Amino acid sequence: MICPYCGTVDEETPTPTKTSKGTTDVLGDCPECGRPVWAYPTGKSSEASQLATVREGETREVALADAYVDHAGGATHEDRGRTADIDRRVVDEDGDLLYFLEIKERSCSVNGYRKTMFPYAKIEAAERLIDEHGAPVHVVLKFLDCWARDVVDPDRDYESGDEPFFPGYRPSQATSDRQVPVRIPVEDLEVLSFRDGCEVLDGGR
Repeated sequence: MICPYCGTVDEETPTPTKTSKGTTDVLGDCPECGRPVWAYPTGKSSEASQLATVREGETREVALADAYVDHAGGATHEDRGRTADIDRRVVDEDGDLLYFLEIKERSCSVNGYRKTMFPYAKIEAAERLIDEHGAPVHVVLKFLDCWARDVVDPDRDYESGDEPFFPGYRPSQATSDRQVPVRIPVEDLEVLSFRDGCEVLDGGR
């Protein structure tokens, strides 16, 4: 498991492959900071539906990007358009490119699932951007209990899933090669120090 507070990885305590909906589980206390680490799944009872959560997340994307840029650096961020796999371009006060940003909000805890997934096409797009612009690409995940990121490494062999990963309300994506996921162990993510909008989990639903 990985601590959502200090980022310490406890290799003796495994992260669940998948936390079943409707359950919560305390995995143990962080060996470094001593705080309890919880596994929460997606689809909490407080969630109207997965589709509602996605739609709310889309409207919150700008606010999330604002919060990230405030903490990670940059003057402002720009939307790269609806067809871009990596959504945002972050620039300094002079308008010069600092990094690209892809940001996602998750309705689970960081330890809710052993591997986090998003379309592998985003890794491929990130590698092209790094090659073309020489700027890093930050993939940021805002979980219930922490913010975490992967700064894409073009030399890393990212694990690819076998089948498309798609929400049930988008059955047309069931055969889309663009929805084949990357699978990143959550223990490989960098837990960030700021906690804007995060919850202190205690097993409640």
